[in-house]
Amino acid sequence: MGDSFLDIRKWLDERKLIGVKLGLTNCEIMLQRLNNPHLEFPSIHVAGTNGKGSLCVQLSATACANNLKVGLFTSPHLITIEERIRINGIPISPDDFDKFLNTIRDASLISPVCNPTFFEVTFLLAMLAFKENNIDRAIIETGLGGRLDSTRLVNADLCVITTISKDHTEFLGNTLEEIAFEKAGIHRPGVPLIISKSENLSPSVLKIISDKVGTDLRIQENNNSLSPWEIWNNLSKEIAELFGWNIPMLECNWPGRSPGYGSLWFGVETKICAAHNKEGFIAELNSINRPCVIVIGVTEKADIKDTLSPLNNSYYHDSIFNQIIFTEPLSGRNKSVNASELKKIICTNQSSSGLVIKNPIEAIKEASIIAEREGIDMIIMGSVYLVGDILNYIIIRDNLSLWEELRVH
Repeated sequence: MGDSFLDIRKWLDERKLIGVKLGLTNCEIMLQRLNNPHLEFPSIHVAGTNGKGSLCVQLSATACANNLKVGLFTSPHLITIEERIRINGIPISPDDFDKFLNTIRDASLISPVCNPTFFEVTFLLAMLAFKENNIDRAIIETGLGGRLDSTRLVNADLCVITTISKDHTEFLGNTLEEIAFEKAGIHRPGVPLIISKSENLSPSVLKIISDKVGTDLRIQENNNSLSPWEIWNNLSKEIAELFGWNIPMLECNWPGRSPGYGSLWFGVETKICAAHNKEGFIAELNSINRPCVIVIGVTEKADIKDTLSPLNNSYYHDSIFNQIIFTEPLSGRNKSVNASELKKIICTNQSSSGLVIKNPIEAIKEASIIAEREGIDMIIMGSVYLVGDILNYIIIRDNLSLWEELRVH
């Protein structure tokens, strides 16, 4: 790949300097210049605060098992950017990625110059990759919100909202009603929109969505005693029935989300949870029913104290957390929360004191020693980037194939 690889990847990295920029104009211009690849296939478009990635990978696996060629677009990536764009569950190759990236850069330089953001470039690249691979269907995860997210431009014949809770409030609004309005913006007139009904779906939030979506709205009831993965599995089955697909036994390998992921990597029973907001932490904590050693590392966000508030519950410190180790993810779009500051937020006025081990791999090694000695489980919880750091370590440690480990079904 040589210098041209470095040059085009440098151009992509420079897109990060633009930051987050909601709106459809950039991608409308760019898609037109690229001959509208997004209109060549139907898409299922999925938004939501939590669970949208899990649902997307299950839908991709289901469609693929029904002999469809499936494009899957998700974000963020854990290790390598190619994993945002998969064909039948497998990330596209670096060579293909660079080929499409060059096409996008060339199109952006047509006068007047267009400056797409980092996320917009990855979305455009997915559309080109899916068109060239002649996919039958795309499964598209929304990046941020919905109404003004570039993924809103895909040709969707079904829209889905998983959950609605507070996250990215600096972009989407401070109330659940404001956030619901943004996420319901993925709706297209005449296209069904399914929303998963949970205990968080208040009447006022549901009214916002109902007013926006109208008669296209379908509500999926779910059993709140189920795990999040089981809830999305049930929803994927309902969607399969809607399309007349057979319902296979799914085997998905979705890092930090699918059951049993990484459970035996460290010689003790391990659960790895990619919880990144308040709702996610509550769901994961509710699934822990016996003492454990917990490793936690998160990246910065506007409402970090509220996000972490479930972990400040005295019940967990008194009865569940045998030991807490605070660490810092090595990678990610946002800076890691300082491990000592994280300890201060979570352990103030609690019986637990906790350890600070900034390197996540060293933190996990220490946690596994404690777990083995005490005969308890290890829970690794926090940013998806922490999950990526762990996976990258395991791939190197065990000499595994990166692309095989990134295959999701």
